[in-house]
Amino acid sequence: MRKCYLGDSYDIVKQSMIRWLSSFGEWSVHPMFTEEVLPADAAAFEALLGARLLTAAVLSADTDRSDYLACASSCGNLFIDPDTGLRMQPLRGPRGPEYLFAAELLRLTEPRPNSLTLVFDQSVGRGRERLHLDGKARALRNDGVYAFAYVSHACFLVAARDRSLVELARTRVLEESKLPESRFLPVPAA
Repeated sequence: MRKCYLGDSYDIVKQSMIRWLSSFGEWSVHPMFTEEVLPADAAAFEALLGARLLTAAVLSADTDRSDYLACASSCGNLFIDPDTGLRMQPLRGPRGPEYLFAAELLRLTEPRPNSLTLVFDQSVGRGRERLHLDGKARALRNDGVYAFAYVSHACFLVAARDRSLVELARTRVLEESKLPESRFLPVPAA
């Protein structure tokens, strides 16, 4: 999340996704800030989403990513907000902080098998969002994490170790949002 985008249309969709999934319990947010954020801006983001921020720490290319994400391993439902999205393979260098890596998502779901993880994901090819999101969901499934995707200008993956929980979350989002089912990819078959 970057401060200059606070309150943009993507944030409205983030807020909506969390609200539609609120019946699953409280939500925490790991914002994956890549620049310093004033406490007032962090509080504004927290208020906008209606979920508790776990940290306002900045992720840089030199950050120990395991330590940086550790605060998210013991919460319940979790929203992760990388600048760009979910990347299946790690990336070093200055662009690395823009992403959550698949191995990190897998590690975050392991100690929280009965909780949902929502990931903002703009790391998809324009016009090929469905293909890319489906590929990510299938790769995660092969590693024991089930996911469905919301396909739009603001894409998201909703994941958990429990397939029935993810299926229920998909059903709940469809019911609450009133969006067409065609906007949601199904949970890949086992």
